[in-house]
Amino acid sequence: MVDTENLDIGKSGAIVETLMKPHLGKGHTLYVDNWYASLALFKFLHNNGTNACGTVTKRRKGMPKIDKRLKKGEAAFRSSDNLLVLKWMDKKEVYMLSTMHTAEFTTVIRHGGERVIQKPVCVLDYNNLMGAVDKADTVTSTVNSTRKSLKWYRKFFFYLVNICVWNAYCLYKHKMKRPISMARFQLQLIREILGNYHQNISHQHLTGNNHPLRLSERHFPSVYKSVGKKPRRRCVVCHANDKRRETVYECKNCNVGLCVDPCFKIYHCKLNY
Repeated sequence: MVDTENLDIGKSGAIVETLMKPHLGKGHTLYVDNWYASLALFKFLHNNGTNACGTVTKRRKGMPKIDKRLKKGEAAFRSSDNLLVLKWMDKKEVYMLSTMHTAEFTTVIRHGGERVIQKPVCVLDYNNLMGAVDKADTVTSTVNSTRKSLKWYRKFFFYLVNICVWNAYCLYKHKMKRPISMARFQLQLIREILGNYHQNISHQHLTGNNHPLRLSERHFPSVYKSVGKKPRRRCVVCHANDKRRETVYECKNCNVGLCVDPCFKIYHCKLNY
């Protein structure tokens, strides 16, 4: 259960406090991303003998304004006795919060020694010590299956699918000891699932309620009745032929909407309409 007497740190900070209770006062260092990081939380951790470092959003409560426009590689900061707020321009603005760093830069050699860049020490430590926690969303975003939806649970479901695939990818690399990209692993996974669970489906139109006895039994059109001023149903035959048409008639036996002429006859006489 997540509970805290410190209301300033918010719900995300309360999660950190609950998990860190057994480890406070032991001189540990905690790295968090911008969902958890806040000035109130970092002050709380510092007062309890725990260092903290992480990315932070500039709109967090209590964040000082750093309006200076920066070129790539430049930084600006605000600091107090035990807290550093640093704004660094990489490909985009990066805000860092730390109780254990200064605004010092260090040299980083990349790409086989061909490129030398300057990075804030707090950024470098964060990237090196954050581990796989912050990398999961970065990697899965390249093969993301989540789509915009008005239903929150649909987005949440596909997010869980992405995490499951990521966990399987990590276990596969650990077990097989060979390099493979996330995209290639996901593609191979899809192929194996389809290979095990595929079904042969004939290429006829399956729109609507394709009743198996629609070609043999006796069927009669009836007026569609439902709640509303003008109850109508989509005609399945018109829809199968890429036409947007609604009708007040239906076949109750097949439970589909059908235009009286000629769709009703076509639906009950032709196998492929």
